[in-house]
Amino acid sequence: MKIGNATVISFINLKGGVGKTTSAVNVAATLARRRIRSGWKTKPASVLLIDLDPQSNASLTLLKKEHYKVIDNEDKTLYKLFSNEILRNDDEESIDINEIRVSPIEGLNLDLLPSSLKLIEIQDKLVEYSRYYLSSTDILFNALNKLKNPENKAYTHIIFDCPPSLGLITLNGLSLSRYFIVPTLLDAYSYWGLDKIVECVDRLRRCKASCLVELLGVLYSKVDTRATIENNKWDKEFQSWEKEFDEWLSKNIRRRGDESIIFNSRIKSSDIVRKAEAENCPLIEYYPTDPHLKKQQQEHQQEWEALVSEILERIDSRNNKRRSKIDQTDLQLF
Repeated sequence: MKIGNATVISFINLKGGVGKTTSAVNVAATLARRRIRSGWKTKPASVLLIDLDPQSNASLTLLKKEHYKVIDNEDKTLYKLFSNEILRNDDEESIDINEIRVSPIEGLNLDLLPSSLKLIEIQDKLVEYSRYYLSSTDILFNALNKLKNPENKAYTHIIFDCPPSLGLITLNGLSLSRYFIVPTLLDAYSYWGLDKIVECVDRLRRCKASCLVELLGVLYSKVDTRATIENNKWDKEFQSWEKEFDEWLSKNIRRRGDESIIFNSRIKSSDIVRKAEAENCPLIEYYPTDPHLKKQQQEHQQEWEALVSEILERIDSRNNKRRSKIDQTDLQLF
C-alpha cells in the first residue's frame, strides 16, 4: 500500500526496552531537519510520527505531561480513530485525522499522531471488526490516505512506533509500510525474536497482496561499548542468523545480493538521550548549556545523523534497483 509518495517505515521488536521508541523518535526528528532529493532538486523533509504503542512513550517523549493529559482526556489520540471506526455506522464518515494531529516542536517539520493506554482496549475489539469493504488491518490506511501536513503538502516520510506485539494494531502499521527496521540489543533475548518478526511479515505479504513491506535493516541500539566481548559474541550470532536465513530472506524479504541486513551504524547507550527525553524533546532539539553535556549531545547526535544517512542510502539503492528492473522489463517488451 502507498500513502502518496511518502516513504513509510515501521520500527518493531517483540521485546521491550530495546530502544525501539528512542530510535523511531530520533530518526523521525533527524529526518525532519534534512533536505531530501525530489527529482533533480531538494526539498525540506516533512515527517509524520505515528505512535501505535499503547505505552505512549513516543508521545510522552515529545509532549509535556500536562499537554498529553489534556489530549488523552479529550480522546484526541489514535484511540479516537480506532474506537470511532469500530462504533460508527456504515453511512457515517470516519473521523478527520487532523483532529488528533499535533505539531510538538515549533520550527521542526515533525507532526505526531499520539497514542493512549486506552488502545489496549481496542486490540481485542478489532478481532471482531467487520465491514465488507474495509479490513481491520486497513483502518489506518483509510484514515491516512488523503492526509497532508499543516501546510497542505504531502508528507515525505511516515514513521510508525509499533507495539512490542504482532496484533492487529501493529499489522495496521506494517500493512502500509514500505520498510521495517528492527532495533535490537546485543543479547540473547533480542536475538530470539527476529525469526517471529520476519515470519509474521512474510505471512502478511502472502495473505495481503497490497502489502509490500520489506526488512530495511537490523539496528544495534543501546550498545554498551564496555562490553566488548559480549558485543562481539552476539554480533557473530546475528551475522550467523543472517547467513542461516539468507536463502529464506532472499526469497521472501529481500533479493540476494542486497546489503547486509545489519546496519553499519550503531547507537551507543548514552545518558544524554534520557536527559533529552526528560525535557520532552528528541536529541537533535536538546540544547544543554553545560559544556560537557553539549559535547555529549553533539557526539551522540552524529550517530543518529549517520544512521539516517544510511537509511536514506539503502532506500535510494533499492528504489534504483526497482527502476532498473522495470526498465529491463520494458526493454524486453520491444
